[in-house]
Amino acid sequence: MVVGLPVFAGLAIFTRRRLAADPTERRSLGWNFYLTVALVGSLVAAMSMTFAFLGPWLADGALDRIFLVSAVLWGGVWAGHWWVAQRCTDADRMMIHLLLGSMAGLVTVMLGVGLGVSAALGEIHDALTSVSVVDTGLDALVWAAITVAVGAPVWWWYWFRHARTAAQTPLWLAYVLLIGILGGVVTFVVGAGMLLFGVLQWFLGDPGSAAVHFGFVPGALASMSVGVAAWWYHHKVLADHPEQARREIDRIYDYLLSGAGLLVAAGGLATLVAVALDGIGGREIATSTRGDAVASALTLLVIGVPLWWRHWSITRGFRRTDPAAEVQSISRRVYLFLLFGLTGITAALGLMITVFVFVENLLEATLGAATISSIAVPVALLLTAGAVAWYHFAVFREDREVAVEPEQPMVREVILVGNADLATLIASGTQARVQRLGAADHPTDADSLDEVVSTLALETHERVVVVASDGHFELFPLAG
Repeated sequence: MVVGLPVFAGLAIFTRRRLAADPTERRSLGWNFYLTVALVGSLVAAMSMTFAFLGPWLADGALDRIFLVSAVLWGGVWAGHWWVAQRCTDADRMMIHLLLGSMAGLVTVMLGVGLGVSAALGEIHDALTSVSVVDTGLDALVWAAITVAVGAPVWWWYWFRHARTAAQTPLWLAYVLLIGILGGVVTFVVGAGMLLFGVLQWFLGDPGSAAVHFGFVPGALASMSVGVAAWWYHHKVLADHPEQARREIDRIYDYLLSGAGLLVAAGGLATLVAVALDGIGGREIATSTRGDAVASALTLLVIGVPLWWRHWSITRGFRRTDPAAEVQSISRRVYLFLLFGLTGITAALGLMITVFVFVENLLEATLGAATISSIAVPVALLLTAGAVAWYHFAVFREDREVAVEPEQPMVREVILVGNADLATLIASGTQARVQRLGAADHPTDADSLDEVVSTLALETHERVVVVASDGHFELFPLAG
């Protein structure tokens, strides 16, 4: 402190003079990067110290003044930098800081609410089953309340007071869609997966006592409830803003969830194939272990398939209604390349391992039913990843047909000796500049008109003379 405080004071005075002498410094990358790091860092430190002080004090009555002093000091650092930021930088440059602070508050609140719901449901579980799944339910509720108390003011200050009504910049949309909505979806899916797996494990595995086995239910329901709340709220935030055309951030959201759902479903399918091949090979596996594997596979399929189908169907819908924009979007291209690349490499590795094990057993004269069990996992990866890679390669080929722009006609200028109807048709059919020379306005039948335009579409010269009369025409290319 003896060294650091004078150095900091000197740098602060120098920076203040620099900002006063050159107002453009307020928009510089270095200055805004420093403010963002200082504000976010001091905020997280103040929240951590506050939590470390309030937790032991309210739960056990232990008063640790070191954490209290640290919380006050870090809070003062945050308040000082906030004051400086409001006066010495542009508001649009601080959006990253506002969204990071909103994220810190949101995650803390979600964690606290989840802990509180889990603790409350745990108490109900204990009362109904006389089996404790939460050792200290009251303490858990206290810690949950402290977590919410620390996170709620931060979320309110950053999000509700400052960021929520800001302009829908790409950063703002990224926060709402990827942190709020996607984060809520992931939280819900994790809880739903836990719940579904536990239920399937009860029927397919060897779980033991029902009271002990279903001790996971409070945590799973808490995760689901918090995820749904975050998901619903941030959807409502988007609905409060004027609806716009499909944006790239919307595509990122759809392709992220589609990819996540597909990978989860593929993992479940691969697990089922591996278990089936193990059964064919006759490997000795405990019934409970095989039941747990089947329960895991079904859980992944039930969670992954609807998630993938929902968001992939959205992208397919836009692919039909606005093919050019959807096909040429960077999000779709990255999605297809990544999925095709990852699944293609996985399929290739599965094929190599399968061939290696097969040849090894063949050379060692041990080829038999046990070989099937030995190659169960690589074959499952080969079949599943290969199917996914093939499908997305087919989609990629379809996209290329849309992405290839039609060839522009070669003819740029047409000198026409013919009637006015033909001049109008050539101009609209070839986008060429038509210069009509004086000639009798002889009528021309429709077939001849279409034939002239079709012939011009195949012409390889830029300047052409067309002479049309009495249903006949001739083309004379011009050099230069």
